[in-house]
Amino acid sequence: MTARRRPNTYNNGQPYIPPRGRYAPRDAVGDHLSTIHPVVQGFPSSADFTRAIVREMKIRFYQPKTIKTYRNTLIGFLRWFGAPPHRVTREDIRDFLEILVDGGASSSWVGVHLAALRTAFDKMCGRQVTLGLETPRRPKRMPVVPSVHEIRLMLEAVTSLRDKLLVGLLYALGVRVSEVVRLRYRDIDFDRRVVTIWQGKGRVDRQVMLPVSFEPLLRHMANAYAADEFLFPADRKGRHISPRTVQRAVKNAARLAGVAKDITPHCLRHAFATHLLENGTDIRFIQKYLGHAKLETTTIYTRVAVLRENRVTSPLDVLTGANSQAVTTEKPPQSVGCMALAVTPRPATADEPLAADATVTIMNDPPVTLDGIVLSQSRPGWVALELPPLETWEQHFQWLTRQQRERITSPDFYQHLQKQLGDRFLRLLE
Repeated sequence: MTARRRPNTYNNGQPYIPPRGRYAPRDAVGDHLSTIHPVVQGFPSSADFTRAIVREMKIRFYQPKTIKTYRNTLIGFLRWFGAPPHRVTREDIRDFLEILVDGGASSSWVGVHLAALRTAFDKMCGRQVTLGLETPRRPKRMPVVPSVHEIRLMLEAVTSLRDKLLVGLLYALGVRVSEVVRLRYRDIDFDRRVVTIWQGKGRVDRQVMLPVSFEPLLRHMANAYAADEFLFPADRKGRHISPRTVQRAVKNAARLAGVAKDITPHCLRHAFATHLLENGTDIRFIQKYLGHAKLETTTIYTRVAVLRENRVTSPLDVLTGANSQAVTTEKPPQSVGCMALAVTPRPATADEPLAADATVTIMNDPPVTLDGIVLSQSRPGWVALELPPLETWEQHFQWLTRQQRERITSPDFYQHLQKQLGDRFLRLLE
């Protein structure tokens, strides 16, 4: 006799046991971020669209320079497009970028335009019209790195104390030109021997080392001025000098020093990192000093640094006593001979700073007089020496020897004149 199966009253009459543990049924996951909320609603005009994008960038605290660049880029694209922004397609973006490339624009400039359009249409409006467009490839160029000798010549050839401090701090701190102009006296901590860079690139604060060479001068200046004043003030009160002023000062120092390389303020930052790496500093510390977010950015200096592995002496050179290192063949500077210096002060006026005319007479046969030299004092103890173009002295150079002409055009001679004429000028003002 077969037993009758009892009806299943478990699990609503289902003949199986429901899964448990990791296999238990779960509620579906709800994606609350899937809905896109565009910044611009409807079908706005080009002016309204640009105004809304600029407002959104301000709310998101984009940098002022970034907002200005993206705004100009967006206006130029919409003028070229000639239709409402909601009609923009991916092919329109490609056509616009192709026109830029055909017009000779660099890869960096094309990348800026693509970033501006991607931010406006994709990131803030959810259009995805730049989807699939990659950032243009940029050429990987070697940085221009001045040598230690060239930097020493530049420091000796600068015409004023301000320019010497500018060149020295750019090299000693490894900062950007936009960071050095915003330095204040309160940013210098003499006890810990550090300089704080506030809100550098990427809105990141960092600290760099304080050079011992400039510490006495910076202490004297910090005691003379208020803590919240700029280290390099402009003519207008409460303003600092512009980056363009720093660029001109570095270019002038390189020209006076006779450096053939195209030296910019950023080249001194390259020299800071390269020379630290050559001296054995860990690359992680260099990344920290430079303020790089990625280590790959700092590793570019390993391509230009002369590492110690490359300075290994051959065993044959050790055996024969030969030196594989480069031998300097610089000759000591020649003397220009006996000179007579004369300083004649100009009448002081309320509009112009204290100034004087100077002449240099070389006691040759016949004597050669170099005139047109101007000394000026914009503030107490600050004497600047201004030489006329060398073309004005060409008629006098015919009476000089080749060694004398080379000495006159050298940075050491300029430094000697600046010290001697500056001391005489200050004594006349006492």
